[in-house]
Amino acid sequence: MKEQLASRILKISLYVIFVLGIIGTATLPFMLEYYAGLFYDSFFVVPGYRLFIIIFLTSVAIPGLWIIWEMILMLRSIPKGPFIKRNVQALNRIGFILLGISALFFAKLLFYITFLTMASGFIFLIFGIFAFTLASLFKQAVIYKEENDLTI
Repeated sequence: MKEQLASRILKISLYVIFVLGIIGTATLPFMLEYYAGLFYDSFFVVPGYRLFIIIFLTSVAIPGLWIIWEMILMLRSIPKGPFIKRNVQALNRIGFILLGISALFFAKLLFYITFLTMASGFIFLIFGIFAFTLASLFKQAVIYKEENDLTI
């Protein structure tokens, strides 16, 4: 019962995060203008920085939404059994997306060097490696499950 409740709470949370992410991505230019007016940030006086940061944040947010959607699809497979090839492929896709996001953060360092950008790049790199590790574990579990299903 608790596993079903936890799974349901996680699924609802992912849907809420997904919807809020879409809203946040769609309203990003307006939110950035609001932020710039609310706080003084020396970066905002640099010519072209606002456009750069909008492009950068959008190019990180869209793959992030894709990751959340993959996770939602993976949670849908739990009642039938999570150890399926589709979940292995999803974890591999998530790993590549996370490595791509990490590369975007490291590329940003070429233009604007900040500690948070560097830390974010390493965090996404570690999460990408973790996703590939999970994919390998799931792949092995799929093999064991298929062998077990074939035995009488």
